[in-house]
Amino acid sequence: MSDALNLSPQTTYRLAIASRTVLAIFGSYLFAALAAASLSLLLPGPRAQAVLGATMLAFVLYCAMAIWAFSAACATRAWLVALACCAPPALHLLLREVMS
Repeated sequence: MSDALNLSPQTTYRLAIASRTVLAIFGSYLFAALAAASLSLLLPGPRAQAVLGATMLAFVLYCAMAIWAFSAACATRAWLVALACCAPPALHLLLREVMS
């Protein structure tokens, strides 16, 4: 891609870091929010305890996604894995809304 746009290697590197940073901040937040909302509906027990458990787990998921954003082999793979992780809770919430 950098050859087609005539970008220098330094510019390509900086864009990759910027992309990973955006993913670590906003992508991780989106994934954690979707997972917390979805899990709060799936976890058994009283509603308050389910929400609390889902929220605590969401903090762990946020950290894991942020770490993954910088440890993936390339930025494209990091984005694809983030999208794949966001799909199940998003589909669960969407289907739950459609079915009700």
